Amino acid sequence: MRPSAACVLVACAVHALPAAADYRLEIVPLQHRPAEQVVPSLRPLVEQGGAISSMGDKILLRVSPANLAELRAAIAALDTPQRRLVVSVRQGEVREASGGGLGVEGRLAPGGSRVIVRGGAGSSEQRDDVSQQVQVVEGGRALIRVGQSLPLMFREWRAAPGGWVQVDSVRYMDVGTGFYAAPQVVGKQVTIEIGPSMERLGEGGAVESTRLATTVTGALGSWIPLGGSAATGQTTRYGTGGYTQGARQVDAQVWLRVDALE
Repeated sequence: MRPSAACVLVACAVHALPAAADYRLEIVPLQHRPAEQVVPSLRPLVEQGGAISSMGDKILLRVSPANLAELRAAIAALDTPQRRLVVSVRQGEVREASGGGLGVEGRLAPGGSRVIVRGGAGSSEQRDDVSQQVQVVEGGRALIRVGQSLPLMFREWRAAPGGWVQVDSVRYMDVGTGFYAAPQVVGKQVTIEIGPSMERLGEGGAVESTRLATTVTGALGSWIPLGGSAATGQTTRYGTGGYTQGARQVDAQVWLRVDALE
């Protein structure tokens, strides 16, 4: 950046700070982090009547000498080298199904007939547990996703000079599991914006998905529950030969953990 342009930027930033009696402008350069990343943590420490602003790798302060000493100590604690983090996400899903029914089957033949009554009940359980990890620099963003693209057939009718024309095409739908993450670490606590998702093929080729987006705070190295969902359904079918009943329940849970690589 040219010296004249830098002077203009500093002048604009200084002008943006409100003047206060006996408060002198102090410019504190940072060594490891951008100022806009540090300033939000410093604002609660700025005394009434003081002001704080950021410009690139510099923090601009207009506060009393006592408050300046306090802010410099906080800046020294926050302006640390950015660490490499490992973000781990576990997504679990349990699907339970149960059902039963009653059926009647008959057969007529010369010399006799037979009627058979069938009934019964059963249940099933299926579990999916997916664990994924990704490395990211503190303050950065990461995305990981594993899956496949499924071809889907589409048919549409388009107007043509001679009438309607059938047009078939193939489109692809991505089905997989993954998450994006944006962590910020202060001391032993981490605040992370996270968005995990899980998709799978269900009955009849339908795509079932579980998605979540949130921002949470927790301790480094500890599993943090992000949330979950539960869905239930019941079906009853009648026919000429009997009836069937069924129930289905799906429970999904998501956990998060962030570890710092020393």
